[in-house]
Amino acid sequence: MAKLFNITINTPDGLYLDEDIQIATFKTSQGYKGIMSNATEFTAAIIPSKLILKYGDNTEKIYYVGTGIIHFKDNYMSIIINEISLTPLQKIKFEENKEAKKYSIIEQFSIKRNLIK
Repeated sequence: MAKLFNITINTPDGLYLDEDIQIATFKTSQGYKGIMSNATEFTAAIIPSKLILKYGDNTEKIYYVGTGIIHFKDNYMSIIINEISLTPLQKIKFEENKEAKKYSIIEQFSIKRNLIK
């Protein structure tokens, strides 16, 4: 049987997850990292990306997370995150931001054109 460790995920709304897992894979500013049981103490900032949790029965669950902090010590991982979901909300937000940016570019073009006249 694979060695497991405990993970807790907290959001501004409170405790989101408290489970035993085999591997946690997440993205920091340095790239993707994977943590297994008995790893050395680790603290990092998480950036918006996927959080992949692998369980003892070899099943995986993928979460989509915002920014946050992760700390691992003595087979206990604590994540404090501003946003987490089972659906890719970041993609939706990216599309919304893209639309907003598109309108601001159009507005800038209109202003520049009016200044030239």
